[in-house]
Amino acid sequence: MDTQNTPVHIRLWHRDFWFLSIAGLLLSTVVYMWLSRVASMLEPLSGMTSLERGGMVGIYGLGLFLLGPYCHYLIQRYRRNKVCILSVAAMALLAFAFGEIVPRTDGTERLVFGLVIMLWYGAFFGLAQMILSGVLVLDVAESGQRTEANYASAWFRRFAICAGPLLAIVLPVESTMKVRGIVYVAVIVLLLLVKIPFKTPDGNEKLFSSDRFILSQGHWLAFNLLPVAAVLGMSVAMAFNNPIFFEQVAIGFAIALAAEKFVFADADLQSEFISGGFCIIAALLMYVTRSGMPVVEHLAPSLIGIGTGLISSRIQMFFIKLADHCQRGTAQNSFFLSWEFGFAIGIFLTGWLRDYHQLDVIGLIVILVSTIFYKAFTHNWYLKHRNR
Repeated sequence: MDTQNTPVHIRLWHRDFWFLSIAGLLLSTVVYMWLSRVASMLEPLSGMTSLERGGMVGIYGLGLFLLGPYCHYLIQRYRRNKVCILSVAAMALLAFAFGEIVPRTDGTERLVFGLVIMLWYGAFFGLAQMILSGVLVLDVAESGQRTEANYASAWFRRFAICAGPLLAIVLPVESTMKVRGIVYVAVIVLLLLVKIPFKTPDGNEKLFSSDRFILSQGHWLAFNLLPVAAVLGMSVAMAFNNPIFFEQVAIGFAIALAAEKFVFADADLQSEFISGGFCIIAALLMYVTRSGMPVVEHLAPSLIGIGTGLISSRIQMFFIKLADHCQRGTAQNSFFLSWEFGFAIGIFLTGWLRDYHQLDVIGLIVILVSTIFYKAFTHNWYLKHRNR
């Protein structure tokens, strides 16, 4: 099926799917809100290098992969929604521990505690999101509506990239911890309210498995997605104190979502990636050559939102169509891991390099290379290897 458009089925939007979609939105929102808070928390601490600050925020991206190999075992051995709930609870406890320990320590002790806590925060976030988006969302959708379910729930999480940092900016510092706690509780309550069908264990579960974790044949898609997510991560980290940026990126996401339905519905399959790449290139060229101008501060973030929205949504569909039978959850999780790991790389680079002009130039180069590589190789490779 070469159509760009994803049909809408009213029956998909029942209570349980709404609860899971909102839970995914809230979970991602609190994570991006927390990353913004960590960056601001580390800034005034003395005795830390920029590499240490960047590493402490961005290391959650490595943690995403720690529990992935055990995902299949856990969801077969235990009730999957309860595993997800325990992962969210662990995230809340780790965030609390970070806030209590890291500002009160220094030197090597601070660095070790900060890195370990953030690594495991990423691990439990990865497990929670893989179960939520790659298992639970599929459980509550009929077989013919699962592509739409993946597509829609991903757009909920995409808007969290704007909602999380924006909340961290507009809320008073003293109230952010309370708000984050409320959000964690809300996610857990929503997961408890969802009626998840009981799944009989297979009986031969392996403790370590790539099922529900990494789609081995999706490496070239991941290679093309990583730079796009990294550029967005760099842009977000550079704008942690700029509410206009996140408002404009949200507008860009909304335009991209509408464009997929009305502009690219019957367009060539490669048009979304190429168009998205050009949007991001245009935005970064504005930052490199005309940074500081009011029109640039409003237009460039919108173009970044349009570009990353189009590309990430299209690559997500490619992951799903590349997967073999019964690998839909694995494909969805591979997309999530590729996207979130690239985003974490971008945050790390920003915290480490701290030179906004240099970061914009780096972003411009990697997006150019990624767009050319997609046009020259990845798209044709995908057409030859897809299964749907």
